[in-house]
Order: sequence, then structure tokens, then C-alpha cells
Amino acid sequence: MDKGKRNRLIVGIASIIAAILFVVFLVVGITYNAGAFAKTALIVISVLVLFFAVELAYLWLLLEETSPNYFLFNSNTNRNISPSKLTFQNINVRMNRYLSHYAASEGKLWTDKVLDDPALDMDDAFKPLVAYKLLFDLAERDFETGWKCFELASAETVEFIAAGLEMNGDVDFAKAIRKIKNTPPVNLAHIRDLLVKNKRYLQNKMFRYTVDNINKF
Repeated sequence: MDKGKRNRLIVGIASIIAAILFVVFLVVGITYNAGAFAKTALIVISVLVLFFAVELAYLWLLLEETSPNYFLFNSNTNRNISPSKLTFQNINVRMNRYLSHYAASEGKLWTDKVLDDPALDMDDAFKPLVAYKLLFDLAERDFETGWKCFELASAETVEFIAAGLEMNGDVDFAKAIRKIKNTPPVNLAHIRDLLVKNKRYLQNKMFRYTVDNINKF
């Protein structure tokens, strides 16, 4: 459980406990057979506890609104936008930032074996997105140097991408990527035709995967 969810759970439990204490103090204050001062004190305490419970409940709601989602959080408003307002452009920009933590350029992600490292610190939820993003950008830019990056990439790097596609059920596309990579010499015309022809498909899959799994980010 991440820190934000843990804090929200703690605040939620504390709010419930405070609400229970309010009821206990109020009932005891009303039914307790004691002097007026003691009864009044218990009722006042119950009101204070109720106020505390309400404050905790408000904080619980506030934590829900401000717990940052990687794709939805707006730093200007300190709130998450509605998932219905998410666009492919939002996702693409955030993925550019995400990939920049792993390499200075996407070319280096392809050729420097960054994705081959068994100790790679990458959340599984992001792996299909990384796969779609890298393939989409090759198709979108359609540069000779980009296609050369696919040729120069290690078999392990291409396998990482294929496995990411399979995590989203994209078995046939993963199979096609593997086949081109594992049939020497790598036919750059084939990989270009496959990706450019399916650029819109890759974009849609990237968008749909993010929306369908938004709570994982």
C-alpha cells in the first residue's frame, strides 16, 4: 500500500473511532446518574469529540482528492483532474517525463540495454505503457535513426517490449515484433511498415490501457 492510501486509511479509522466515542460520551452524559456538572462535562466532551470526528472526515475526503495520480494530478490546482478529461496528449507528455528518468533519450533506451537490467526499478503497471510508447514514437517520428535503433537494440530489450504488449493481451502484435527482431538480418522495412501502418492502433491502445488502469498510477 502506498503512503497516500495508508495515510487515508489511518485518518478514516480515526474518524470512525471518534464518531463512536461521541456516541459513547453522549449516551453516558445523558444517562449517567451524577451531578449536573459531571453530566454537562460529558456532553461537552461528546460535542468536542464530534467536532474532531467531522474534521477527520473532512481530511479523509481531502486526502482522496489530493492523493496525486501520475496522469491526473494537476500541480497548479493541487488536485486530480477527472479521468474523463484525460487525453492522449496528457498521457504522452507524462510518459516523456517518465522515460526521462531512465535515459537521456529514447534512443538510449533502445540501444544502451537500459531495459535489460534485471534490477530495473519500474512498476509493472507502466511496462505496457512503455512498450506502446516506444513503438508509437518510432512510428510517429518515422526517422531512419529510429528504425536503426530497433535494429541495434538487444534481443532482451525487444523482448521487454514484447512482454509489455502481452501484459495487455496484445499477443499477436508481440509475436510480430519478436519475429522481425529474431529473423536476421533485421528487415527495417518490415518493422517500419508494421508500426507506421498501426500508429493509430498503438495510440489507441496506449490511451485505453491508461484509462482502464488509472487507479494503478
